[in-house]
Amino acid sequence: MLKGFRILHAVLLILAAIGFLTFWVRTRFWLPKYAHLLAAIGGAVGLWCLANTPDDAPISKQSAIAKLLFVLGLPAIVYFFFVLYGGQRAAYERHFGTSVPCPYCKLPVPARHNPNSTTDGKLSYTERKCRHCGQTFESQRVPDEAERRGG
Repeated sequence: MLKGFRILHAVLLILAAIGFLTFWVRTRFWLPKYAHLLAAIGGAVGLWCLANTPDDAPISKQSAIAKLLFVLGLPAIVYFFFVLYGGQRAAYERHFGTSVPCPYCKLPVPARHNPNSTTDGKLSYTERKCRHCGQTFESQRVPDEAERRGG
């Protein structure tokens, strides 16, 4: 019974990983600045660990490429867990605000408040094209409810 739950957990983890990786690709590999900061701290810790290894440690006897991979291990783990456990999606939605329906296919597309633009603080599309139907938006400004209803 427990083995079945482990297999189910592994299958669900793989499906979630595929979903989060496709979202990461769809957002053009966007990550928030603090994820890069955490990865840089991980890289600094890896470099510090490599600098403090004794001469008789196995990594000290390896080539420069192996030492580089050792240093890059912690940043890779940071990015891996950040993307595959949903931190990237949550940060993306928080950064880009809300979603509005596409005027063509009516599926949600990301939009954000842009107070410094010519849209008078209203919403603007974050992408030039709809990611679902591929239609180009006529303007970056999102029409408000009255404009969408035609009134």
